[in-house]
Amino acid sequence: MGKRLLWFVAIWAASVGLLAVVAYGIRLMIL
Repeated sequence: MGKRLLWFVAIWAASVGLLAVVAYGIRLMIL
């Protein structure tokens, strides 16, 4: 259970970080 929760948190953090980087890149291109 703990290992599964750790995987879930790691994947969630990675996807949120990726979205933040993409949004930042789009903002740089627009501005």
